[in-house]
Amino acid sequence: MGNTCVGPTISKNGFLQSVSAAMWRPRASDESVSNHTRTDEATVTEATTKEPESPFPVQNKPPEQLTMPKPETKPETKPEPKPEAKPEHPTKPKKSPEMKRVSSAGLRTGSVLQTRTGNFKEFFKFGRKLGQGQFGTTFLCVEKGTGKEYACKSIAKRKLITDEDVEDVRREVQIMHHLAGHPNVVSIKGAFEDAVAVHVVMELCAGGELFDRIIQRGHYTERKAAELTRTIVGVVEACHSLGVMHRDLKPENFLFISQDEDSLLKTIDFGLSVFFKPGEKFSDVVGSPYYVAPEVLRKRYGPEADVWSAGVILYILLSGVPPFWAESEQGIFEQVLHGDLDFSSDPWPNISESAKDLVRKMLVRDPRRRLTAHEVLCHPWVQVDGVAPDKPLDSAVLSRLKQFSAMNKLKKMALRVKLKAGLKRVGANLKESEIYDLMQAVSIKSNF
Repeated sequence: MGNTCVGPTISKNGFLQSVSAAMWRPRASDESVSNHTRTDEATVTEATTKEPESPFPVQNKPPEQLTMPKPETKPETKPEPKPEAKPEHPTKPKKSPEMKRVSSAGLRTGSVLQTRTGNFKEFFKFGRKLGQGQFGTTFLCVEKGTGKEYACKSIAKRKLITDEDVEDVRREVQIMHHLAGHPNVVSIKGAFEDAVAVHVVMELCAGGELFDRIIQRGHYTERKAAELTRTIVGVVEACHSLGVMHRDLKPENFLFISQDEDSLLKTIDFGLSVFFKPGEKFSDVVGSPYYVAPEVLRKRYGPEADVWSAGVILYILLSGVPPFWAESEQGIFEQVLHGDLDFSSDPWPNISESAKDLVRKMLVRDPRRRLTAHEVLCHPWVQVDGVAPDKPLDSAVLSRLKQFSAMNKLKKMALRVKLKAGLKRVGANLKESEIYDLMQAVSIKSNF
């Protein structure tokens, strides 16, 4: 099942729409806005059209009490006291759809994981806050018996508004267990559920983000970029071989386990990941602007979309900037769909032809002609002791990488400030966590 070209085999197992549009959207559409996104980065999603994937089928039965006409006709023929008591029955079917839609998951929260779990607080104690996501908050936690530190993502049940939200949480936990054992996938310690939250305990990645580590090192070669690409695409190949599509590959979702020079790089956040079958196509638009594949924007895609996202990361690793760039998200989408790859500007004239060949083959717009993850790992530039030169890349690459990383963080801060000011003007005083939720919904989710 593993890659026979490189590395060890596997043992076992938004897009930014207008802020005003999100703020003034009618309440009935809140379901689509509140559907699942990522823990603390921007990512896009709608309700998935492939619900049969989940081994936990969600019941979506609208109350079909079609006996409503009977109570209406009886008062006409018999205007007696008895029929007056019966109109109370028709009022129940009218309320029931609203209650199911608004609070179906919110009130039936005793069974998010659909299994008995231990009590989180018996085994762990919370530490400082590490990050904030749309549905939950990530904390440092300490195992009481050993004193070992972990990361715990606590997902508030009150924020799981729809059946799809609940299913997403179940699937994320299930996929993490499914991928357990891969050295470059964050490992799950356990999942716990209580009356108010689901707590997912994972290994702690304290070494920082991928791009931040590259910038800190201060020196960088094509061979190092090839090594990182081998790790990233190795995870993609492992996921695909196990029937999992990540759907949100981006630099922020790759963290180092520690500050050590030889620290492992780990893939995190499987909140948008799904199980897939060979030939199965998806239509929900998910991902992040710079990294989303063109077929995702066209609403017909499969696991090949992960290879495109990995190709975008590779382009940035070699040049310091994304291949498809524009001032607005809509402009980025247009570039993703129709823009040309730039191999003429610096530093590309100094990049090896083998590296450029791989980038071209990973960023083919037709997914049928795009390299698979396994084919990428067999490319001579990626392989261990392959043809990637060990000479340092132009210092401008690190400078651009630093600017690009800082710009993304600044955008998030600016959006938070803008939303906070706008909400204050209309008299909506929200908590920071609620502002973050709205920011995630505005910048990540998109209804195309």
